[in-house]
Amino acid sequence: ADEVKNQTAVSPKFGIVYQLLPEKVSLFANYMNGFINVAPTEVSDIDGTNPRLKTFDPENANQYEFGVKTHLYKNRISATASYYSIQVKNRVMTDPENVNNSIQGGEVESKGYELSLIANPVEGLNLIAGFSNNQSEVTRDNPGDGYVGLRPEEAGPERLINYWVSYTFQGQWLKGFGLGFGGNSASEHKTLNRANTGTFTLPAYNVLNASLSY
Repeated sequence: ADEVKNQTAVSPKFGIVYQLLPEKVSLFANYMNGFINVAPTEVSDIDGTNPRLKTFDPENANQYEFGVKTHLYKNRISATASYYSIQVKNRVMTDPENVNNSIQGGEVESKGYELSLIANPVEGLNLIAGFSNNQSEVTRDNPGDGYVGLRPEEAGPERLINYWVSYTFQGQWLKGFGLGFGGNSASEHKTLNRANTGTFTLPAYNVLNASLSY
């Protein structure tokens, strides 16, 4: 008979905000725990005998974040800067003593910062910009799988940038006519990144967009 397991997981979340300058500058910090269920996997003894379905405990993550948020110049400029650190534990990995078996115990650390800006400094002009940088590393795994010390394949690009600038004319003759320009940028993405098989990298890219409106 297949193994049946009942699971209970507690996922706490806490946050705090302090207004350093009321309605202008706020400091914030939060802690979050999250989990995902892991699908059962068929395993067997090292010689391939005794096939069976194996269930696992949920994979879980703990995230700490702190930062600052501002509303300046009569709320025309809003900016947010934050730093985060995430520890993922209980990941499924290959059993070092049996390649036909899976066990839990893999760990990944991820940390980085994010910046965002929304501004309307003068009537008709709008600016939106964002930047993120993420450092991610597999810190515990079966060494034979080739992941330890490397960036996880699912982590995506290390750096992401987005920006958009638009202006709607306010004068009598061109009132309602608008221009816009912006784009997205991403650093390289290692879709295959293993010490024992090598690395396959998707190159960095930039996408530019422009608009005319009336």
